[in-house]
Amino acid sequence: MAIRVITILLIFIPSLLAQDFFEADSESSKPNFSYELNGFSRGVFFGGKIVDKKEAELKSGYGELGLKFRARKGKFGDGYAEVRFRKGSEFNQSLSEFQIREAYVNTYVGAFDWRLGHQIVVWGRADGFNPTNNITPQNILARSTDEDDRKQGNFLLRSFYHWQPLRFEFIWVPQYVSSVLPTGLFPFPAYVKLGEEVRPDANLKNSSLALKINAESSLLDGSISYFQGYMPMPGVFLSNLEINEKGQLLAVVKPRPYKMNVIGLDFSTTFRSFGLRGEFAYRQPLGDYQSEDETHIPNPDFQYVLGIDRSEGDLTVILQYIGRFVSDFQALEASSSPLDELEEKNRMIASQQDELSHAVFMRPSLALLHETLNLEVLGYYSLTTEEYLVRPVVAYEVADALTLKFGAEWYSGPDNTLFGNIDEALSSIFIECKASF
Repeated sequence: MAIRVITILLIFIPSLLAQDFFEADSESSKPNFSYELNGFSRGVFFGGKIVDKKEAELKSGYGELGLKFRARKGKFGDGYAEVRFRKGSEFNQSLSEFQIREAYVNTYVGAFDWRLGHQIVVWGRADGFNPTNNITPQNILARSTDEDDRKQGNFLLRSFYHWQPLRFEFIWVPQYVSSVLPTGLFPFPAYVKLGEEVRPDANLKNSSLALKINAESSLLDGSISYFQGYMPMPGVFLSNLEINEKGQLLAVVKPRPYKMNVIGLDFSTTFRSFGLRGEFAYRQPLGDYQSEDETHIPNPDFQYVLGIDRSEGDLTVILQYIGRFVSDFQALEASSSPLDELEEKNRMIASQQDELSHAVFMRPSLALLHETLNLEVLGYYSLTTEEYLVRPVVAYEVADALTLKFGAEWYSGPDNTLFGNIDEALSSIFIECKASF
């Protein structure tokens, strides 16, 4: 399939390049119709430590071609698509992948904008951690130098109504798509077997809905949002528990999504030379989160992010405080029962291991050599669980549209935390050479 698509593109692309992408030829094409094509080619290497060994390994190595297309039809609408072709090795397995990252059509009718297709939707004004961003699933295992590549698309309908100074946004997600849960990296007991994820079917009662009212002014930008439906990140539930003929305990656990109501608020403004941002979300589960049979459903919680950013010449610094309060919280007692094991894992996945948690996030960046050299460090530290992530990156523009990037991702934390479970598997150094066009 991928080979056929590449062949068609190689035939079709030269005809696109031969056209003026911004002004169609009135003699050879229809009026007000134009094309755009751009993309990139890159080679990427990720290397790190073998789990439980003092040896190094190839975490991921691949070559990738990315293509972005846009076709416009005057003021009536346009279509957009992004495709990726990747070949290499990842997690000790051969990798050959063709992915349609996004593909949708926009239609403009008066004050309404309509967008239908495979889309990536990002909500929230905070940097890095967005408690109101509950539309787009993510893949924490994605090996890419670009953080945005962790976002995954989903088929949905998105519409806007413009009523200045307000913009109303409505989203309908007819079928659930899950975030990638790194359960394979969790240290489950020997008697536990991981099963396939239980997903809701295509019945329209399983749809998710979201509404957002956005206001923008010279003094303050802000929005109020509401989401009802399946959360992108699932939990883990006990699918089967039995004792075999040898008297051995056997358990099967599977990822399973859950529904929530989420009310969100965000804002951004400036005070003198500082940028101020805030984001808040209250999440209320629709299932019985206190039942032993529903351990995959997290408790209600209130999440908040407060941030400040400042630019001074070529230096930009972003600093944020991240907090969470968990309702109806009860401390877990030490136990080795399957249900308590699952409860511990689900609290770890949902970041609800403590009633009140605090974390800090920072991202300083510095542009040098006429902005051809960029130095950046992303840092996250949980004051409550003592987990941290450090991600330094150096990017150098060798020539126009040709960039070299060097960096590292370092996860760390106690054994009973998320970062403590994925640290050796995902911590790595990386090198990328990228040519854009």
